[in-house]
Amino acid sequence: MIVKPLSCAKKGTTVHIQSIKNCCNCKLHLEEMGFIPGTPIRICYCCKKGSLVVTVRGGKVMLGEEMAKQIMVV
Repeated sequence: MIVKPLSCAKKGTTVHIQSIKNCCNCKLHLEEMGFIPGTPIRICYCCKKGSLVVTVRGGKVMLGEEMAKQIMVV
């Protein structure tokens, strides 16, 4: 398994959260939104500026590039 940041995932793929880096309280914020290790995430849309729209736990969420870099996936 290759662990990489969510920001490197491609549109249309489904990945699973491996871990979340602990930085600037974003870890707690992401966990509250449903980004828990082991949870599958589907990449719906990748914006040119690095933002992503993902489906997690039945809801769609838009993440900025910096936050997506904190989520490590396989």
